[in-house]
Amino acid sequence: MIVKDEEELLPRSLTSVAGIASEIVVVDTGSTDRSAAIAREFGASVYTHKWEDDFSKARNQALDAASGDWILVLDADEELTPECLPLLSESLCRPDAFAYALHFVNYYGQLTEYLCFTDSCCRLFRNLPDLRYSGKIHEDIVPSLLKRHLTPVPSRITIRHYGYLEDRVREKRKPQRNAALLAKAIAETPGDSRLQYALGTEYIHTEQYSEAIGVFLPLLQSLEPSCGFYPDLLLKTALLLRVRRSSDEALRLVEEGLRLFPDFTDLWDLLGDLRVERNEYGLARKAYERSLSLTPRSGLYASQTGSGSFATAYRLGQLQEKLLNRAEALRSYRQALGTFPRFEPAWRRWLELTVAEGRWAELLYCLQSWQAELTPQQWTEAGRCLLRYNELSLAQRILKWAPEPVLASLNPRSLRLSQWLIRSKQGDKAGVLAELQGLNEPKEGTLDIELLRWAIQLDLSAAKEDNGQKLVRDETAAAAADERTFLTACNAFLEAACWDGLVCYLNQSRETLPHLPGLLRPPLLQLVLQAPDFVIQSILSQFDRNRLSPQELCAYGLLCGALLRWMEAAGALRQVQDRLPDWPLPRLALAQTYRSLAFERLGQPPEKAEWLKLSSWLSA
Repeated sequence: MIVKDEEELLPRSLTSVAGIASEIVVVDTGSTDRSAAIAREFGASVYTHKWEDDFSKARNQALDAASGDWILVLDADEELTPECLPLLSESLCRPDAFAYALHFVNYYGQLTEYLCFTDSCCRLFRNLPDLRYSGKIHEDIVPSLLKRHLTPVPSRITIRHYGYLEDRVREKRKPQRNAALLAKAIAETPGDSRLQYALGTEYIHTEQYSEAIGVFLPLLQSLEPSCGFYPDLLLKTALLLRVRRSSDEALRLVEEGLRLFPDFTDLWDLLGDLRVERNEYGLARKAYERSLSLTPRSGLYASQTGSGSFATAYRLGQLQEKLLNRAEALRSYRQALGTFPRFEPAWRRWLELTVAEGRWAELLYCLQSWQAELTPQQWTEAGRCLLRYNELSLAQRILKWAPEPVLASLNPRSLRLSQWLIRSKQGDKAGVLAELQGLNEPKEGTLDIELLRWAIQLDLSAAKEDNGQKLVRDETAAAAADERTFLTACNAFLEAACWDGLVCYLNQSRETLPHLPGLLRPPLLQLVLQAPDFVIQSILSQFDRNRLSPQELCAYGLLCGALLRWMEAAGALRQVQDRLPDWPLPRLALAQTYRSLAFERLGQPPEKAEWLKLSSWLSA
C-alpha cells in the first residue's frame, strides 16, 4: 500500500485485511496527518518515499519490502470484502496460478449501493523478483507479467473502491492532479494509448466533454478491438456523442460495438436508450430484453452495476410506462426489485403504481417477500404512499411488519408523523394539534412536523372563520418564500386532509401564484385528485392555462375530468395532444373524458379513481 494523508480511510482498508495478511507494508509519500501512526497501530512496516510524480516508483519500493509468497495491493480508499476471504484462501493454494484479476466495485457520486460500476484489475500476484510496476500514473503490473508469459486469472475476489465518491474527488482534487501527471507522462511517451485513454477519462470527470471526445475518437480509430480497454473506450465515446446530441453517430458506434462485443450489456442498454430517444419503442424493447437475456455477463467489461439485471429491468419498465402498458411496467419493476429490493428508482415506481391500481394482494405478498431487504426509508415511503391514497388501516398494518432492527432504526418522529396524519385524516385534528403544540420545541421539531402543526391550526381557524388571514400573514410568510417550501406546505395540508386551511392559504397568499403549477405534478397531483370538489375548484380557478407546460396542462385536464367539467377537460387535453402528438397519455385521457360523459348521460357517473389511475402515468 502507498499512502499520503489518508487518516480517515486507512483504518477501514487495513481492518479488511487484518488477521489474513502475514505482513502489511505501507509506503508513505509525504503524509502530514496520522496516516503513518495508524498504519503502525495495525502492525504495518512503514517506509517513507520522496514523491517524484511517479506512482510506479512508490509501488516498487513497497514490492521490494514485501517478503511473503503472495502480494495483495490495496489503496487506502479500498477494502477487501469479508465474504471473499474463503475464496482468497482457495486462490492462493492453486499451483498453476501466478496472478489474479480481482473484481472491483467502484462507487461514485453519493454513496449508494447501485451508483457504482464494476471492472477488474490485477492486484493479487506471486512475489516474484522481476515483477515490477510500470507507468508514472495508472501504474500496472500486467506488462511485467506478460514479459514472463503469465496472464492474470479472472477472479470474483472483490475490492470495494470509494475513490470516485463526490466528496473524495472534491477533497483530493484527483482529476486535476491526474490530468497534470498524465500530460507530463504523455509528453515523455506520446504513443502510449493507455495514457491517452486515461487523460480522456479525466476530462470526463471534469465535464470537459469536447476535450474528451477529441482524445477518444482518434484513439478509437487507431486501436485494435483486442485492446483490453477498447470496449470501455467505445462505450464512453458513444455516451459522449449522445451528450453532444450526435445520436446518429452514437447509434452507429453502438451497433458496431455490439457486432464486436455481443455480450456487452451496457451497450445493449445504451442502444435501448438511443432507440427510446428516437421514438423507436419496439426496437428499444428488443435491446433491453436482449440485455436481460445475457445475464450473468462474462465479467470482461467495465460495467454499470445492474446492467443486464435490475437497472435494465427498470429501463424496460419506464419504456412500458411510456407506452401505457401498466401491467408490463409493473412486471418489469417487480423483476428489478426481485433481484435487488433496495433499488430505489424501481421501488418508487412499483409502489406508486401498485397502490394506485389497488393491487393489495401483490403489495402485501411482495412486502413480505422483501421485508428483510428493505431499508427504513422504504418502509416509511410505503406507509406514506398508502396514506396518500387514504388506505389508513393498511398503512398501519404494514409498518408492523417491518423487522425489529428496521423499526429500531426508524426515525421516531417519522413514525409519530404517520400516526398524526392518520388521526388527522380520521377527523381528530384538535387532538393532534394539542400534541404537536406540546412538543419540546425546537429539539423535537422538524419542518414536516412544524408545517403539520401550522396546517391543522390554520384549518381549524379557517373552518371557524377565525382570523385565518392573520395566521397566514404572521406565521406562514416563510412557507411561500420558495417553491420547495411552498409545495412542502401544500403537501402537509393535503396529507392531513386540511381542506379549509389549504383553500384559505391559497386564496390569501397571492405571492405563491408562481409556485402553483407544482400542484399539478406527482405526487401532489394524486393528493389533489382525492380532495373534495371545492378544493379542486379553488385550485383550478387560479391557473392560466396558456402558461402551463404540456404535462401540467394534461394534469389540469384530469382535474377538470374529476369535477365532471367534460368540455373544459377535452379542450385542455386536445391542446396537449396538438403540442405533443407522440405522447399517448392525453389521447387516453381524452378517450376517458368522452367515455365518462357517455356513462354520465346513462345515469352512471364516473368515480375519481379513474382519473387517479391516469394521473400516476404523469410521473413516468
